[in-house]
Amino acid sequence: MNGSFSAKRRFADDKNFRRGFSRSGAFTIKEAELLERCGSAFKELDESIREPVDDIESHFVSVCRGDAEPETAEQKVWLKYKKLTGRKAFHGLVSNPPKASASETAANSDDDDVEEVDGPEIDDED
Repeated sequence: MNGSFSAKRRFADDKNFRRGFSRSGAFTIKEAELLERCGSAFKELDESIREPVDDIESHFVSVCRGDAEPETAEQKVWLKYKKLTGRKAFHGLVSNPPKASASETAANSDDDDVEEVDGPEIDDED
Protein backbone atom coordinates (compact mmCIF):
# COMPACT_ATOMS: atom_id res chain seq x y z
CA MET A 1 0.00 0.00 0.00
CA ASN A 2 2.73 2.45 -0.89
CA GLY A 3 0.81 5.57 -1.87
CA SER A 4 -2.46 3.76 -2.44
CA PHE A 5 -5.46 4.90 -0.44
CA SER A 6 -3.66 7.88 1.07
CA ALA A 7 -6.06 10.07 3.02
CA LYS A 8 -5.49 13.43 4.65
CA ARG A 9 -8.01 12.88 7.42
CA ARG A 10 -9.39 10.02 9.48
CA PHE A 11 -12.71 8.56 8.43
CA ALA A 12 -15.69 8.42 10.78
CA ASP A 13 -19.38 7.79 10.27
CA ASP A 14 -21.17 9.35 13.21
CA LYS A 15 -24.58 8.79 11.65
CA ASN A 16 -24.34 4.99 11.48
CA PHE A 17 -21.57 4.28 14.03
CA ARG A 18 -21.89 6.91 16.78
CA ARG A 19 -19.45 5.19 19.09
CA GLY A 20 -16.92 4.42 16.38
CA PHE A 21 -16.18 1.44 14.20
CA SER A 22 -14.26 -0.50 16.84
CA ARG A 23 -17.05 -0.25 19.42
CA SER A 24 -19.85 -1.06 17.02
CA GLY A 25 -19.32 -4.81 17.16
CA ALA A 26 -19.63 -5.02 13.39
CA PHE A 27 -15.91 -4.78 12.57
CA THR A 28 -12.79 -6.44 13.92
CA ILE A 29 -10.10 -4.23 15.39
CA LYS A 30 -8.01 -4.46 12.22
CA GLU A 31 -11.01 -3.65 10.02
CA ALA A 32 -11.93 -0.66 12.20
CA GLU A 33 -8.34 0.67 12.04
CA LEU A 34 -8.28 0.21 8.27
CA LEU A 35 -11.57 2.08 7.86
CA GLU A 36 -10.43 4.93 10.10
CA ARG A 37 -7.10 5.24 8.30
CA CYS A 38 -8.22 4.78 4.67
CA GLY A 39 -12.00 5.18 4.70
CA SER A 40 -11.91 8.71 3.32
CA ALA A 41 -9.94 7.50 0.30
CA PHE A 42 -12.30 4.52 -0.11
CA LYS A 43 -15.33 6.81 -0.11
CA GLU A 44 -13.79 9.30 -2.55
CA LEU A 45 -12.85 6.50 -4.95
CA ASP A 46 -16.24 4.82 -4.66
CA GLU A 47 -18.13 8.07 -5.31
CA SER A 48 -15.77 9.06 -8.18
CA ILE A 49 -14.67 12.20 -6.34
CA ARG A 50 -11.06 11.13 -6.76
CA GLU A 51 -9.33 9.36 -9.63
CA PRO A 52 -7.32 6.17 -8.96
CA VAL A 53 -3.57 6.79 -8.78
CA ASP A 54 -2.42 3.22 -9.43
CA ASP A 55 -3.58 -0.27 -10.39
CA ILE A 56 -4.52 -1.15 -6.82
CA GLU A 57 -6.96 1.74 -6.61
CA SER A 58 -8.26 1.02 -10.13
CA HIS A 59 -9.05 -2.55 -9.11
CA PHE A 60 -10.70 -1.21 -5.93
CA VAL A 61 -13.01 0.95 -8.07
CA SER A 62 -13.92 -2.02 -10.27
CA VAL A 63 -14.78 -4.03 -7.13
CA CYS A 64 -16.98 -1.17 -5.89
CA ARG A 65 -18.82 -1.15 -9.22
CA GLY A 66 -19.36 -4.91 -9.03
CA ASP A 67 -17.13 -5.69 -12.01
CA ALA A 68 -14.63 -7.76 -9.96
CA GLU A 69 -14.63 -9.90 -6.84
CA PRO A 70 -13.05 -8.52 -3.64
CA GLU A 71 -9.61 -9.94 -2.94
CA THR A 72 -7.80 -7.64 -0.52
CA ALA A 73 -8.66 -6.61 3.02
CA GLU A 74 -9.35 -3.06 1.83
CA GLN A 75 -11.89 -4.20 -0.73
CA LYS A 76 -13.61 -6.59 1.65
CA VAL A 77 -13.90 -4.11 4.52
CA TRP A 78 -15.30 -1.37 2.27
CA LEU A 79 -17.94 -3.72 0.84
CA LYS A 80 -18.79 -4.79 4.38
CA TYR A 81 -19.13 -1.14 5.42
CA LYS A 82 -21.37 -0.40 2.42
CA LYS A 83 -23.53 -3.43 3.20
CA LEU A 84 -23.96 -2.38 6.83
CA THR A 85 -24.79 1.23 5.99
CA GLY A 86 -26.94 0.48 2.98
CA ARG A 87 -30.65 0.93 2.82
CA LYS A 88 -32.44 -1.42 5.15
CA ALA A 89 -35.29 -3.51 3.81
CA PHE A 90 -38.69 -2.62 5.23
CA HIS A 91 -41.21 -5.38 5.77
CA GLY A 92 -44.69 -3.99 6.32
CA LEU A 93 -47.63 -5.89 7.69
CA VAL A 94 -50.04 -4.62 5.05
CA SER A 95 -49.69 -5.44 1.40
CA ASN A 96 -51.52 -4.12 -1.61
CA PRO A 97 -52.90 -6.64 -4.09
CA PRO A 98 -51.38 -6.42 -7.55
CA LYS A 99 -53.29 -4.13 -9.86
CA ALA A 100 -55.14 -5.80 -12.71
CA SER A 101 -54.22 -4.80 -16.22
CA ALA A 102 -56.71 -2.97 -18.45
CA SER A 103 -57.49 -6.11 -20.47
CA GLU A 104 -58.25 -8.10 -17.32
CA THR A 105 -60.57 -5.44 -15.92
CA ALA A 106 -62.45 -5.24 -19.25
CA ALA A 107 -62.90 -9.03 -19.30
CA ASN A 108 -64.10 -9.10 -15.69
CA SER A 109 -66.50 -6.16 -16.03
CA ASP A 110 -69.24 -8.11 -17.83
CA ASP A 111 -72.18 -8.21 -15.41
CA ASP A 112 -74.09 -10.75 -17.52
CA ASP A 113 -71.59 -13.52 -16.93
CA VAL A 114 -72.35 -14.49 -13.34
CA GLU A 115 -70.84 -17.76 -12.36
CA GLU A 116 -73.09 -20.00 -10.27
CA VAL A 117 -71.58 -22.08 -7.53
CA ASP A 118 -73.01 -25.52 -6.79
CA GLY A 119 -73.75 -25.98 -3.14
CA PRO A 120 -76.02 -28.04 -0.92
CA GLU A 121 -79.66 -27.95 -1.94
CA ILE A 122 -82.16 -26.71 0.63
CA ASP A 123 -85.74 -28.00 0.70
CA ASP A 124 -88.37 -25.46 1.75
CA GLU A 125 -91.19 -28.02 2.10
CA ASP A 126 -91.85 -27.44 5.78
